[in-house]
Parts: sequence; C-alpha cells; structure tokens
Amino acid sequence: MSHAESSQQQIDPREYTNDKEQQFLDMVNTYQDAIFRFLYFRVGNRAVALDITQDTFTKTWLYLNSGKQIQYEEAFLYRAAKNALVDYFKKQKTSSLDTLMEAGYDPGTAKDVDEIFRADDIETIRTLLEDFDEDAKQIIFLRYTEERPIEEIADLYGKSVNAMTVQIHRLIKKLRDRYEKKHGTQT
Repeated sequence: MSHAESSQQQIDPREYTNDKEQQFLDMVNTYQDAIFRFLYFRVGNRAVALDITQDTFTKTWLYLNSGKQIQYEEAFLYRAAKNALVDYFKKQKTSSLDTLMEAGYDPGTAKDVDEIFRADDIETIRTLLEDFDEDAKQIIFLRYTEERPIEEIADLYGKSVNAMTVQIHRLIKKLRDRYEKKHGTQT
C-alpha cells in the first residue's frame, strides 16, 4: 500500500460506533453509582433518582451517538445530571413542610451538623441546603457524600486548593449556622 493510499484510508463507521459504544459503557460502569448518589442526595427518592440517572445516561448516549465528543466525562455527566434534575424540579411543585414530614423529616430533632453528616440524614441536609446555589450543593455533595479530596474538587471547579478549602469551610459554617438557627442549638 502506497503512502497516498494509507493516508486516504476510510474509517469504518462500525468501528467509530463501537468506539462510542465502548466509551459510553465505560462511562456507565465508572460513574453510574456516583451519579445515582448525587441525584438521590438531591431528590431523596430512590425511584426518582433512578429515573433521572437513566435519563442522564440516555441523553449522554444520544449526544455521543450524534457524533459529538466528550472530553471530560465526569464533568459532562454531572452537568447532564444537574440539567436533568432541573427539568425534574420544573415539573414538580415545591415541597411543603407536611410532605417533608411525611418523608421522615422531623423539625423537632436537635443534632449538630457533623452528627447529621455522619448519620447520613439526607432529608435534614437537603432541607438545610435548600437556599444554597447549585455549585455549593454540588461541592458539599462531592466532599461529604462522595468523599472526594479537596484537590480533586478544586480541579473540577478550576480553583486553587486553598480557595476551595476556604469555600468548603464557609459553606460548612453557613450550614452549621442554619442548623443552629432552625433548631436553637449552639455547638
């Protein structure tokens, strides 16, 4: 085969599809559980979190299958999950206190923030995080639910480790203050 022939070789579309399928399957195997936990932390309902996780991966497959590239898989999936979550909440009405109490939230409990995190009291954490912006919620999730190192979170957000450490400290202080204000406790 001459140089001219080798430089004009055609790429077999099946090979391209197989590469995309393999990339997608690798993404599912690597990130499915983390995406589910991220969504479950936000919605507090296993069935809903599973549906949104499935929707996230379906949209990711459609994106890949349309010929587009995904350079940063994890960041792409978290963004897709966040968008699917926004779509879900747009379809839902705001939860009332009665609905939260039916789901197990007890406004009369007195726990400090560290105890809440250790006990995985998802409903209490979700309630305390209601007014936080999306980035703040995701940073708390990555640090305390996914137990990601600060260096990794800082890299995901394009910040220095020092800046991310300060931001996490401020978020936890704000979370603790909200808890204490809501429950009348002092730590």
